[in-house]
This record gives sequence, C-alpha cells and structure tokens, in this order.
Amino acid sequence: MVTTAPRTEVMRHSSKFGEWEMVTRDPAAHLRAYVTKYEGYVVMNTTFARRLEIPSSDVVLIINFGPKYRVSGPGNAAGASEHHSFTAGLIDSYVIVEATGLSSGIQVNFTPIGAHLFLDMPMSEVTNRTVDFDDVLGGAARRIVAQLEDTPDWEARFDILDAFIAARVTRAAEPSPGVAWAWRRLHETDGQLGIGALADEIGWSRKHLITRFREQIGLPPKTMARIVRFGRVIRQLDGVAEVRWAQIAAGCGYYDQAHFNRDFREFTGGTPTEFLLRRIPDGGGLLG
Repeated sequence: MVTTAPRTEVMRHSSKFGEWEMVTRDPAAHLRAYVTKYEGYVVMNTTFARRLEIPSSDVVLIINFGPKYRVSGPGNAAGASEHHSFTAGLIDSYVIVEATGLSSGIQVNFTPIGAHLFLDMPMSEVTNRTVDFDDVLGGAARRIVAQLEDTPDWEARFDILDAFIAARVTRAAEPSPGVAWAWRRLHETDGQLGIGALADEIGWSRKHLITRFREQIGLPPKTMARIVRFGRVIRQLDGVAEVRWAQIAAGCGYYDQAHFNRDFREFTGGTPTEFLLRRIPDGGGLLG
C-alpha cells in the first residue's frame, strides 16, 4: 500500500493588518483520529494585538516561541491570565487572546478524544480553562518546546510533533467506544441528532452519556451539538461574497432567526454582521 506524505502549505500575508507567515500540515495518517492540523506561524508585524477565539470542536495546544499571551473573556472561566505555551480545553463561549509582542510558534488542533489521550486527564478539568503546558506535562512539555524552537525547519518540527504525540496516545488507555460513537454521530449529523436519540443508539441512559461525554470530551453532548452546528455555519461563510443569513440558518437547522442570533451572541459576543467585520484574511483569525 502506498502512503501519501502529508502536504505542507505555506501562506505569506501582507496588508493593512500586518505581515505574517503561516505553515500548515496535516498530521501523519495514523494520527488523524487524534489531531486535525498543525499550524506554524511567524508574525513579522501587525496592527492589532487581540484576536477573538470562538467555540469549536478542537482542543488547542499552543507551543509558543515568543512572548506570553493574555487570555480573557467568558470562555476562560478562571479570569484573565497570562501564558507562554498552553492548552485550552473546549469552550462554550468566546475568549480574547492578546499577544504581548510579535508572536511565533505552533498551534496543534486536537480532537477532544485525541487531547484526552495526549494529556492523560479528564477533559472536564480543562473545559473553559487555559492551562500552562508544563503544568500538565511537566518536564516533557519544557523539553519538547525547547526542541521545537531549536529546530529551524517546519517539516522537521511537524515530524517531531508526530513522533511525540504518537508516543503518548499509543500508550494511553483506549477511549470509551460509546463516547467515540457519540462524538462521530454528532459530526455526521452536523449537531442535529437529539441527545435522547443519541443515548438510545448507544444503549445508555442520558445521565450516563452526559457523565462519560464530559469526562472524555469536556462539554455535555447537547452543548457540543450546538457548537458542531455553529461550526457548519462558520464554514459556509468561507469565500462567500454575498451572505444569505436566513438561508444559512435554515440549512444548518436553526428554527428561526432569533435562535440563530442567540448562538451568534453567545459564541462570538456579537451579531452575525459584526462577526463578518471582524474577519482577518489569510488565516489571521478574528479581530478581538
């Protein structure tokens, strides 16, 4: 069998927002149930410091080669905090991430089950929290950050991450098959499968499903279904010149515009129109 090597993409941006380089690559094939993407970045200059981060189905690890980040907002329940390298569990509302200088590093996007295996801890312990990487992995975190910073080549950095993550997830206990099934079904249905129906498919009670889901995913399944559905909305905005909000809302399963607007307010802190105005091109994210 021929195995295709992961493809690396390099994007360089220059505009009124600033200058930066982003290098993205998928993980090795055997890790794709656990990691969705690697994103390396170097910011040469920028006219903004604050970015809005909204709920998604990824658990993020930031391996930071620059100055600290300041994290605040309702999705960081412990209050404003500063971090060098850090992990952020699933969030049910937005956060503001502020760079305290020109940033450089790598973002690893884990699936929640991948993060559960990699971090070797209940995901409920990092839900709506930002935690220093070395508080979770100790000396191993400090060593891998230093090794990656001392490695000048992006391809080599991503290869190092493949090996480091594989070593941790392969020796971790297997995730619950029921939780893995529930997680897959939420994505297959774009968050539109009812929790009662989901529990019935697995043969669990609602209470048992919620308990196990919180442990290995981080948020209850009903909240996660809302986030998965909202993620579909955000994807449908990519590359669209004229946004037809009512059509998008109906197509993603919202029963009326008020329902749609409530999720936007809760997950982004603003209206759909305000969200569009926050977008930064070429992977820059959202203005905070």
